[in-house]
Amino acid sequence: MEENRKFVRIEWPVIIKYKTIEEPCAQDQIVGRDISESGARFIVYERLMKGTKLEMQLEAPFDSMPLFAKGEVVWIKKIGEENSKTFEVGVIFKGISQIDQKRLKMYIENEVKERRKP
Repeated sequence: MEENRKFVRIEWPVIIKYKTIEEPCAQDQIVGRDISESGARFIVYERLMKGTKLEMQLEAPFDSMPLFAKGEVVWIKKIGEENSKTFEVGVIFKGISQIDQKRLKMYIENEVKERRKP
């Protein structure tokens, strides 16, 4: 299967704090599975609907200043047993400042370079 992504997606243990914008309000702090300049994939412990809008704060492991973004759930998949309340979601970033976008791009590029070192 050919990869059609516009941006490089890397597995990266970024801490993501999120809050739903619509009611009922839900929030949590989790560790992301992977991230790109355009979005992230992570586990949630509640069912979020496709289209749910989120306010997010991303904390990189080596930076004390978080990145702030607004996002939208574009897919959700139940994981675990049938009665499990664990879901994997894909979120596309819909609102991120130019400064935070540049920082995210720099983090990802630096991480890719580090991983390519022998």
